Amino acid sequence: MNKFLRINYSLYVGAFFVVVLILLSIIGPLLAPHTLTEALETHYTNGKVFAPPLEPFKSKNFPLGTDKWGYDMLSMVLFGLRYTIFISIIITVIKMSLGTLAGIYIGTWKKTPGWMEAIENAWSYVPLFLVVYFFLKPITFNSLIDPNTLVFYFILITSIISIPSIISSVRLKTQEVYKSIFIEAASTLGAGRNRIVWKHIFPQLKESLLVMFILEIVFCMTIMGQLALMNIFVGGTYVTFDPIIYHSITKELAGLVGQARANIYSNQHVLVIPLISLLITTVSFNMLANGLKNRIQANYQRTPWIKTGNNSYSPPIRRKKRG
Repeated sequence: MNKFLRINYSLYVGAFFVVVLILLSIIGPLLAPHTLTEALETHYTNGKVFAPPLEPFKSKNFPLGTDKWGYDMLSMVLFGLRYTIFISIIITVIKMSLGTLAGIYIGTWKKTPGWMEAIENAWSYVPLFLVVYFFLKPITFNSLIDPNTLVFYFILITSIISIPSIISSVRLKTQEVYKSIFIEAASTLGAGRNRIVWKHIFPQLKESLLVMFILEIVFCMTIMGQLALMNIFVGGTYVTFDPIIYHSITKELAGLVGQARANIYSNQHVLVIPLISLLITTVSFNMLANGLKNRIQANYQRTPWIKTGNNSYSPPIRRKKRG
């Protein structure tokens, strides 16, 4: 029973869903039953009227229903998932690579400059999504810029503003490891800074950096969701007037949620379906991070196995002959 309770369900369930989501983000457009420009037209079938917005499970051709313009909800989710996941991963790779490299070397300094600590402390109180908002607002609404270029701007801006927090976290972790006795011993034996960093410090940090990497992916998705509440959609926002309606060009999951906020009282499936998809994506990566964290802690708490010798062979005992 105890062994059953010790199974790391968070790790296995999270890893399974993350793998499925990544596969869907790759082949999702191929599985989509409709294109993003194909809309449902009002028609009669077997005495029933099918007209947008179509509710889920009312038609086999539109299993998750349509929005009020007749566009398939399932297809939009499958097309938008790749933007949500791949953009978050790319941003995390950029900021983790640069932030880790700078943080490790700064952590090996004898003393951290006061101005650097002051910037880190001040930057920790700045809502990063507001910085991205003010950068993207002038170029997002009905922009003449290509959507792929707008996605590149979002990746670039979000990566740059997130690097200081990564540097601060890695620097503090590095300083703790750098105080260890084995680092002092390696330095005494003549190891240079690069060898100490990559042969002694980085192996001690790689597990915590992996957990941080996954959590930063969730953080990127959170920024997308916060921007969507202000109608800033990744890849551009198309605005129609009379009435004013905001549309996501790339159909990214957070953008689908943001553009469907008006459906909270009617046609709720237009809001609920992308919202559930976004929640499943963020929860899956969170579960994977928590599972890895539990796995790492369990490995450190486990009593190490130490080989004390080979007991498979024991020499025969010789008895002295009596004279």
